[in-house]
Amino acid sequence: MTHPLQVGWAGEGAMPVQDEAFLAAARAEAARRADEEELGAEEFGAGVSELGEAVRVEALVGMSLVGHSPAALTAAVEQVCAARGELDVVLVNALGELLARGSGFPDGLSGSDWLRCLDPTLTAGAAKAILTVAAAVSEPRWAELAARVSMRQVTVAAAARIVQFQIDASRVADPGQVAAAVADLLEQAPRLGERELAGLVRLHTEQVTPPDDIDPERLDKARESARGLWFGAPTATGMVPMRGVLDPEAAAIVKAAVDPLSRPCPERDEHGHTIAPDPRSPAKRRADGLLEVIGRGVAAADGVRVTDKAKVVVMIDFDTLLGRVVGAGWAGTGDVLSAASIRRLACDAQVIPMVLGRHGEPLDVGRHERLVGPGLRLALTQRDGGCSFPGCTIPAAWTDAHHVTPWYLGGVTSLLNTTLLCRRHHTHVHRHGLTATVTAGSVTWQR
Repeated sequence: MTHPLQVGWAGEGAMPVQDEAFLAAARAEAARRADEEELGAEEFGAGVSELGEAVRVEALVGMSLVGHSPAALTAAVEQVCAARGELDVVLVNALGELLARGSGFPDGLSGSDWLRCLDPTLTAGAAKAILTVAAAVSEPRWAELAARVSMRQVTVAAAARIVQFQIDASRVADPGQVAAAVADLLEQAPRLGERELAGLVRLHTEQVTPPDDIDPERLDKARESARGLWFGAPTATGMVPMRGVLDPEAAAIVKAAVDPLSRPCPERDEHGHTIAPDPRSPAKRRADGLLEVIGRGVAAADGVRVTDKAKVVVMIDFDTLLGRVVGAGWAGTGDVLSAASIRRLACDAQVIPMVLGRHGEPLDVGRHERLVGPGLRLALTQRDGGCSFPGCTIPAAWTDAHHVTPWYLGGVTSLLNTTLLCRRHHTHVHRHGLTATVTAGSVTWQR
């Protein structure tokens, strides 16, 4: 007989895969397993199977299992574990076919919500892993991974890590390096446990690098698209895990905002002498600092921030700043920022630019007066209402103040040289060098 999964492995239009020998062996193994299933339980120890089935039936109705032998209990556990593995394979392949056909999920639910309605024990992360693998198994490029999952050499969770690595790394890394990393993960995964595979994924994530010939602004955009923040399910103690990844520009902003609020605060007497050190760990202080930043931000009213934006000190040479040569700047936090990122941030974030000459000598340390204060921001909010770019509906509280004539070209900070732009249109305006006609009552963009 033909194993159902052979259709996916040898269907029309299948792309070449990395390991044809493995796929041939996998097809043979699939056929052998299908034939074994037809032989019946007697070929696989019917006596033990029956014992395990008796335990299963009694356990389902809540009967005591005290009368069963260790062999029967062991058989039941083994059967259930094997069945769970098989059901995972059926689940991802059936979902994969639904996704390949473009079929929607019942009741207009997302895939994750639908799975969690069917199985309330599924966490959001587990449901996402199932859907990630299901979307991959129908793609010819993942034929080897699909085969290893179907043969239960690789768990669904492990397969999801590999696929997600490929998705995340492909945004910013060299395609050849990503392909080599994926090949290594596919080869190693059957021999690694969950923790070891996670470590190998982290290693490859740290080692892949951007393509040598990529345009800096394109790299900025790719890095921005790879930003992410994830919340895990609460632990048994009620704590909620959180993890994230940021591009250099975002990391510099967050570090500059959090660091001043996460310094040690020892207990002091009335004379300023330290009585006791700050008992908090560095990680605890950073968490407290982040919450303080957020608390101040959400307390703002009418689109006016209650605290200054974070101070980010950057060093960049003049020619790079103007775009005459390709280069980058260095933030005081240690993050490398492109010239485009610095030009955009300098409009409204409290970036203190140290512009260097051809021989590294400081030409100018940024003018603090260029920053938009609360009074001017209120005036901009009253005039612009929100993002001033045509058709945009982003409210004022979510915008940056943009200098129409850039500060580094002598632009002043005034109502007639500034306007509100959301982050997406702020980036668009800088990238395409757009300008606007600004009056006391209106902003007209020239495209």
